[in-house]
Amino acid sequence: MSPRVVAIFVVAVLLTAACGTEPPSGAPPLVTTTSAPAPGDVATPNSSSSSSSSSTSAAPLPPVEIAQIDCPVDLSRSDGVGVACGVITVPVDRTDASVGTTRVTLATVAGYDSGFDTPAAVLQGGPGGASSDLATWFPQQPFTQVFVDQRGTGFVGSDFDCPEILDAMGRILSSSSAEAGIVAQNAYADCGRRLDDDIVLQHTESEEHATDVADAMAALGYDRWVAYGVSYGSTIGLELMRDEPAGLVGVVLDGVYPPELDADAGLAFSAARALDELDAVCAADSTCRRYLSDGSVKATLERVMEELDSDPMIVELGGNRIGYTSDIDLVLDGRRLAEFTFLLLYQEAWMRYLPAILGSLDDRDPSSAQWMASIGARTLISSQEANDEGTYLAVQCHDRLPFTTGPGDDLEPFPAAVAAASLEGICGDLDHESAPPAAGEPVESSLPALLLSGRFDPITPPEYAEDVAARLENATVVEQDGRGHGIWFGSDCIAQIVFLFVEDPAREVDTACADDGEPVEWARP
Repeated sequence: MSPRVVAIFVVAVLLTAACGTEPPSGAPPLVTTTSAPAPGDVATPNSSSSSSSSSTSAAPLPPVEIAQIDCPVDLSRSDGVGVACGVITVPVDRTDASVGTTRVTLATVAGYDSGFDTPAAVLQGGPGGASSDLATWFPQQPFTQVFVDQRGTGFVGSDFDCPEILDAMGRILSSSSAEAGIVAQNAYADCGRRLDDDIVLQHTESEEHATDVADAMAALGYDRWVAYGVSYGSTIGLELMRDEPAGLVGVVLDGVYPPELDADAGLAFSAARALDELDAVCAADSTCRRYLSDGSVKATLERVMEELDSDPMIVELGGNRIGYTSDIDLVLDGRRLAEFTFLLLYQEAWMRYLPAILGSLDDRDPSSAQWMASIGARTLISSQEANDEGTYLAVQCHDRLPFTTGPGDDLEPFPAAVAAASLEGICGDLDHESAPPAAGEPVESSLPALLLSGRFDPITPPEYAEDVAARLENATVVEQDGRGHGIWFGSDCIAQIVFLFVEDPAREVDTACADDGEPVEWARP
């Protein structure tokens, strides 16, 4: 299975528990101000007019309504900080009132500084990730965090999960990569056909996600707020910048995924670039070099890929070890090795082991094959469980496919393997409308923006942030060495920069601390 089906993800626990309709006894209310609520207070359901007031529909759009509900049982924090949950009712199609309404879920975590007057709307990646999942583990901030879900995700309303794909995962991993691609494509097609007639799915796209966020913040009563988007969430953030809804005073884009990006060519470029960066850094470090017979991560990976394509290794994986329903005899061929390597580049915690693992695989070491297969399969399965793939299909096939031309020719082995499954192949014969040309245009804005990138990010490299920043009048760009995908957390320096920006987006933020980067501690697992 190609890493494309993982999309741009932040792994989180998928919440499926049903919710009630009244606030639970003792639960915190939805945060409608940045002041900490008094114990026992209950949020008052709110309503507002839709932020899209320019509807061409003959009938007026229904008002956006918000109400607090019970949180799912799993939506709680180990640190005891309260999480409140709500549902907003929004128009399905803001150009046609007759289509009706849909429900979008959200969660709020109050800031610990009651005097902090700017909350942040937190937007998950994917497409298909539920922002509310992040409410369980994102550190509490001095400012309030409002986690607004994408359509088809979350805990109430439309469910665009594709169990067909997870059900096929055993066959995918126990087949050669070429065969697995066919199995995965068929599973996507089966899910797409099942969801094809859903009217909400037909109106699930980045522009609607952005307007849902704006409506949620308005319904909560905020007249000043910042958006933080990670990965695909940055695309939603950029759409917010394009629309400039009332109250939005700044945007943090963490792992920038611009709307004008050619998804196929971009994936090939970002994968090749991440490997080149890893290769260069390893070659300059004596500890890293000694793991490799020729001192080159890239040459070793390409050599092992070729060897495994000729003679794959079969790795026995217990289902309990990888979080699956059954044991799997995983086929580790060259393309699958490339896919797993790509996934491990997302997180520096895994990336630091790659040179040692690849060096040992050069000698067909079975324990290294077991480690790579186990971590790679577990990461892939976790991402499938955390993302609602129907939302992914709806967004990518509507927003991205019209502007995608393929990965390109004469690719090196690693990017060719990573980008082997084209977006057109995944979208297949799904019945979807194409986004208008304006959807693929770069965003221009005078709103303050903070753009964050990790040097080794394999999917949203620093170059994307630089390209986007060139069209923004008030952009601050931060690249941190030693980091992967999504860098807000894991560095006190970046956390402080984000805090200062949210506190006052108009100020000039000192980003010098990021110049030192984070050291890569090369090691064997």
